[in-house]
Amino acid sequence: MERRGRNVLLAATALAALLGAGRLVLRERHGPAASTARSSGLAARPSRTDALPALSTSPAPARLRQALSVAPPAAAPPRAAPTSLRGTDVDGAVLVDANGDLIVGPELLALFDYFLSATGEEPAAAIEARIAAAIRERATSPAAEQAIALLDRYLGYREAVGAARVEQAADPAERLAALREIRREQLGAEDAARLFGDEEREGEAAIEASRLLADATLSPEERDARLAEVEAALPEHLREAREAAVRPLVQQAEERALLDAGASEEELHAHRVATVGPDAADRLAALDRQRAAWQQRLDAFEGARAAIAATVADPEARRAAEEALLARAFTPEERLRVRATLGPPP
Repeated sequence: MERRGRNVLLAATALAALLGAGRLVLRERHGPAASTARSSGLAARPSRTDALPALSTSPAPARLRQALSVAPPAAAPPRAAPTSLRGTDVDGAVLVDANGDLIVGPELLALFDYFLSATGEEPAAAIEARIAAAIRERATSPAAEQAIALLDRYLGYREAVGAARVEQAADPAERLAALREIRREQLGAEDAARLFGDEEREGEAAIEASRLLADATLSPEERDARLAEVEAALPEHLREAREAAVRPLVQQAEERALLDAGASEEELHAHRVATVGPDAADRLAALDRQRAAWQQRLDAFEGARAAIAATVADPEARRAAEEALLARAFTPEERLRVRATLGPPP
């Protein structure tokens, strides 16, 4: 039973990411470079259907040479940082091998997407200049030139996804297939696999899990076994990441089942010690006490507020009495939480 619940949670988590475009389309949908070019008056990039040169021999592409002229290697990126990026740490990295060549991987996309998340706040050329400057801060040639060449191809990929309207595909399998085709067309098979391989494996697993969950011909035991097979087929690092993502949900479900079955506080604590360790079990117990104390205060306030509503007829006087009650019972910060939890008075 526990394994079945864990399998269903893993499948649901992965499918939610797929259907919500969190892992497969969000990068392409939010502020694609094509829409940025149109809004800023920049010329659209030509189609990238020709053969792609090897990264190790690629010069800085023509479009990014303009960005480099705006922000040369020794200069800071132009303008103040966009509002959405202020006070944040730059995500991603530029990894380099022993020969000084770029190691292509998803961490480089994280760097690109960190700056591209500010699309719409400043012109596309300024964003590209920021990325080029960030690359040169983290690597020297040839890796820096290779990363800039890959950035140019990645921007072309984003444009192609936007033009194809991939996000409008209702069927997740069709959406994933379209993305795979565009990625390999724009980035080349090898780099597409290095950049998006993990996402695509998770997407395939989510699609298969969804199919199994919807298959009425399978018994619960058969479905459980098939879901376990889908999960086991993923690479170990993906399985570990997915397991970590749903572990809190699994823990909560198991604890709720124990409490519903009449488990005592001692039994619940023993379960936590066995599953998350003694230190975490103590922290969870302290959190339970805090939540219980807060709920008691909230219940007391709600009861007193109901009494005021039942005994004070005048609306203005009732509102004043409720505000006075709220001020006596809670701090200013807590009052915001109370209002958000309980809503306006009845």
